[in-house]
Amino acid sequence: MFDQSMFFRSFIPIIQAMPTTLILTVSSMALALIGGIVLALLLTCPVKVVRGIFKVVSSFLKGIPILVFLYVFDVSIDTVMTKLYSLFNLTYSNRNTPTLQFAILALALSYTPYLADMILSAYRAVPRGQFEAASAFGFTRPQAMRRIIIPQMMVIAIPNFGNHFVNLLKATSLTCMVTIMEMMGTARNFATMNQTFLEAYTACALIYWIVFGVFEQLFRFIEKKAGRYLQPGAIRRHRFPLHLTCFTHCLRSKKPDPVKTWEGGST
Repeated sequence: MFDQSMFFRSFIPIIQAMPTTLILTVSSMALALIGGIVLALLLTCPVKVVRGIFKVVSSFLKGIPILVFLYVFDVSIDTVMTKLYSLFNLTYSNRNTPTLQFAILALALSYTPYLADMILSAYRAVPRGQFEAASAFGFTRPQAMRRIIIPQMMVIAIPNFGNHFVNLLKATSLTCMVTIMEMMGTARNFATMNQTFLEAYTACALIYWIVFGVFEQLFRFIEKKAGRYLQPGAIRRHRFPLHLTCFTHCLRSKKPDPVKTWEGGST
């Protein structure tokens, strides 16, 4: 029988563990984004050997399940920390094992190649004519990247970034396998102690769904705001974002417009 009182009681410890889940998610995604930018640059390196090496690295990272990363990092914590401490003539105590930090690193490493692919696909989706238009008005390449290309890449990448973020949010539930007490681990402990597995896991599922829904709506809002310049009539209604500076000059200049149309970012 479904025990309603235990169902509602299970919400309290699971909600208390929510900050750990959010720390895992946000920290891992931040590290994965930094790693994705670096990996994307290496995958576009003009040296063919370097590109080939990091294509293999990207494929390797994609092919390893997240749980394997977590287990590998978990069993290697003491060895790694002992060697790091010995470099500074310090003594490592396994009472303060940085399990959470290693789990963040494992999750970030697992998602790095996917964010690299997201960045590369966003870059390739920006029409090459944008560079030509920027060059025609005297922008250097770094200026064109900073003021025109990267802001458009961000608009293109936001939906994919939101999908990866919420997928990583759900993937943090695997960290309970390495004794991290996030929401799933807390729900499992509560269920084991009270022998109310259905009630605890149902409550955990509902909380995950609510958190997922909040972030989904947040990313939809960000996507809508970031892409407002693509809407018809945006010239009249909004100030131009920085990446439309080139087009502003085109519209105000008496010189021939090198861009056929700015709507949709096409040329």
